[in-house]
Amino acid sequence: MRLYTPRILSFFLALCPFLAAEAAQPLYSVSGRVTDAATGEPVTGAVVMVKDTYKGTETDMEGRWRLDNLAAGDYTFAVSFISYKSIEVSCRVAADVEGVDVCLESDSEEVEEVVVKARMRSDTEIAMLGTIKAVPQVTSGVSAAQISKSPDRNASEVVRRVPGITIIDDRFIIVRGLSQRYNNAWINGLAVPSTETDSRAFSFDMIPSSQIDNLLVYKSPSPEIPGDFSGGFVKIVTKGIPEENSIEVGYSTGFNVRTQFRQFRMNPGSYTDFLGFDLGKRPLGRSFPAHMDLVTSPDEITRLTREGFNNDWRIRSFIPMPDQRLSFSMARRWDTKRGRTVGNITAVTYSNTFKGVEGIKNARYGIYSAAADTPIYLDDYYDNQYSNDVRLGAMHNWAFILDASNRIEFKNLLNILGRNRLTERRGIKDMSSMYYLEQTEMQYSSRLTYTGQFSGTHHLAGTDATVTWDAGYSYADRNEPDRRIVSNMAGIGSTDDLADVVTGNDNIKRYFQTLGDHIASASGNYVQQLAWGGIRPTLKAGIYGEYRYRSYDQREFIYRYDNLSAEERQYYLKLPFQEMLSPEWLGADKVYIDEITRKTNAYTADIYYGAAYAALDIPLGKFDIYAGARLESYTTKLTRDRSDAPELILMTTKTHHDLNLLPSVNVTYRIDDRHQLRAAYGRSLNRPELRELSPTVYYDFDLFSEIAGNENLRTAVIDNVDLRYEFYPAPGETVSLGAFYKHFRNPIEWTYIDMGGSLRYMYENADRAQSWGVELDVRKNLGFIGMPNLSLVLNAAWIYSNVTFVPGEVVSEPDRPMQGQSPYVINAGLYYSSERLGLDVALLYNRIGKRIVGLGKSNSVNPDPNTLIPDSYEMPRNVLDFSVSKRIGRRVTLSCSVKDLLSEDVVYKQFPKFEKDGQMYRREQVTRRYNPGQSVSLTVSVKL
Repeated sequence: MRLYTPRILSFFLALCPFLAAEAAQPLYSVSGRVTDAATGEPVTGAVVMVKDTYKGTETDMEGRWRLDNLAAGDYTFAVSFISYKSIEVSCRVAADVEGVDVCLESDSEEVEEVVVKARMRSDTEIAMLGTIKAVPQVTSGVSAAQISKSPDRNASEVVRRVPGITIIDDRFIIVRGLSQRYNNAWINGLAVPSTETDSRAFSFDMIPSSQIDNLLVYKSPSPEIPGDFSGGFVKIVTKGIPEENSIEVGYSTGFNVRTQFRQFRMNPGSYTDFLGFDLGKRPLGRSFPAHMDLVTSPDEITRLTREGFNNDWRIRSFIPMPDQRLSFSMARRWDTKRGRTVGNITAVTYSNTFKGVEGIKNARYGIYSAAADTPIYLDDYYDNQYSNDVRLGAMHNWAFILDASNRIEFKNLLNILGRNRLTERRGIKDMSSMYYLEQTEMQYSSRLTYTGQFSGTHHLAGTDATVTWDAGYSYADRNEPDRRIVSNMAGIGSTDDLADVVTGNDNIKRYFQTLGDHIASASGNYVQQLAWGGIRPTLKAGIYGEYRYRSYDQREFIYRYDNLSAEERQYYLKLPFQEMLSPEWLGADKVYIDEITRKTNAYTADIYYGAAYAALDIPLGKFDIYAGARLESYTTKLTRDRSDAPELILMTTKTHHDLNLLPSVNVTYRIDDRHQLRAAYGRSLNRPELRELSPTVYYDFDLFSEIAGNENLRTAVIDNVDLRYEFYPAPGETVSLGAFYKHFRNPIEWTYIDMGGSLRYMYENADRAQSWGVELDVRKNLGFIGMPNLSLVLNAAWIYSNVTFVPGEVVSEPDRPMQGQSPYVINAGLYYSSERLGLDVALLYNRIGKRIVGLGKSNSVNPDPNTLIPDSYEMPRNVLDFSVSKRIGRRVTLSCSVKDLLSEDVVYKQFPKFEKDGQMYRREQVTRRYNPGQSVSLTVSVKL
């Protein structure tokens, strides 16, 4: 696999002649500032173009602009903006030119006062940094322009480029070292549902990167942002009104070096799997009985056993085809003579990818043996895992600009992800009894999310007031039809040969689960500029309402063979499982299906959430003070059947209610146009998710353990403090250094308990926790060292946290970090861009410090350190991504990317401690290890 690395490096080196040719011709930059001729105020969003070319830029929040990569010569720059007279300015370029300042005059002399309401572009790097500089909160972000330069394919890969953010399980974000539960997300200003049955998180892998206009991460609370976050509040804005008409078609193919050139194994699925969903092969039929215990007829039991389920148990081997990705987008803009504009963006994306990982070490340990100084294996497995992912996404957005003061938008986002996965496990189960286990899991899951939103922006005539409103509906569906787990287990004799087969009725299990999440939400916001003598503060106020309904249902079945004789049973259990499920063995008098569903695991829930806020943004000389409060009312009603008897119904509802006042203040001190200081304080919350409040028990195959909720969880309260220095040396450039501190009351943690030979993971409140750290963010063009085509993006964070538990509670480490928190995060990117060559090259690096992914605990009340089960950590690894893009003419772009160039192992470890002869010792043991391999892709896109 690593043989591909020299080839890729050779390809990169092959670009050197082009880079040298580019460097051989001196290139210069021109910069300046655009201001209003009457007031002297900066003009933000003004367009500066090199005359008779397509090369240009726009001004930032301070009216500054800069154009790079200009060869020596005479240039004319055309400067324009709405309601201003366009102007041209000329200069000779023989070195870097600064101070090309332009004053724009109003385009109308008859109107005494002209109020211009414009919407600046938000998808460029200059616009993104301008937004970050202008907003009162401590904020970071990524623009569509930066996304286009990276090989990132979905929002989870995009967001990890933001300072202080890492990704877990390839789809959940961790901000400032805080696990996914402490983060929140909105799309286009409204809430989005979760597709996860067992975690409180939004799956960022559901949104293709091509649909994102910009992505902002708010790190300090403020009144207009929901209070249920502490790490980061992520606002994703999908693309809106286009700048011009266009049609773009893209095709990408690629491979993973550990997948496409090896045998791949998979259970055949439905003929609609290629669209990301199962149309009917796996789910239970509508006529299937509500519970098998209600069926008493032997003939009916035989019929259901043979015909009520999908009985295709084949495992086929094949060489998978290369990954396939298709994209289509169309942008249309209509400008009318009355000054109205209608815009539409429609995009469709499709991908069909394969991933195979073999030789995954998957072990579980008991208490470390201090006497023998050796680990004690409970289970020691090796897994081969194969998955086929199909993604289908569609975006259909409309924007209507009625006049300079009124704008209405209608946005729709639909994403489907279907995953067919096969896991084959081999190894030793229960090392004390020495059982050899062969286990196969066939799992298909389909996730769907839809978000539809109406929104409007209205500037009230004759006032300095603006009203915005949003109304939307979101839906998430997760369906796991017919998840099958087959276990063949046998004792190991003294000769290490398979001995007698272990008896039992749980060799073959089938699970069915569905989750549906509906969210209806609406908001209204009012912004009014006031006049208090010489001070012009801005009043912001608004309301938000949300109703959410969730339904979760699951069923579980096993095959019983207690009607077989002892001889038949011995013969039957040694058969391959495909033969065990053949028709000659199935029937009420032989092997039959039996339902073991616990009705208590299903639930429905209603959430009523209402909020109101008010805040003032007060400019006081060089200070901007943004202070206010948010009042939130949050009620959860969780209903479930507490009776396990099929013929009985005992519905009960448990209600949780919170009413919280959340104050916040954000202060900005503007030293000058390029330097500013920020300080912020705010209170936020972390509420238990529905799944965490439900005692539902779910078996996780990867953890080979159960997961359960806790209906007694309490809401965590967090106090947040931020301090940050920001420097903006030039348009599109920034250097910032910040520090933060967080104090938690009742933080919610994920832990496990020993169930007597197996583990059950569950949620519980700790007593207190605290977290603090520093963050660095640098985005700088390297023209100051003679390399104007190169840009550096570097962000890093150092974080420390610790958790305090209730006195008397026994834990593995009494002073440990918070779950999911990394002590450091490093993201770096080196970008080369040549407009003349039409060439873009990016080299991206990521590394995180070791973080807790599973909490340990004592399996007794004895606090002796020799009886503790240690925490489990994900270990650091270096991730290097490379991409190169070449424009051919004005319509065609070729791109090549390599993800995870270094292909280091993913490793999870425990670090047991024990005391012996009066000294403390520390050891390490690997719980999980695998290599994901390098992924290579080639893309061609055509603009029509």
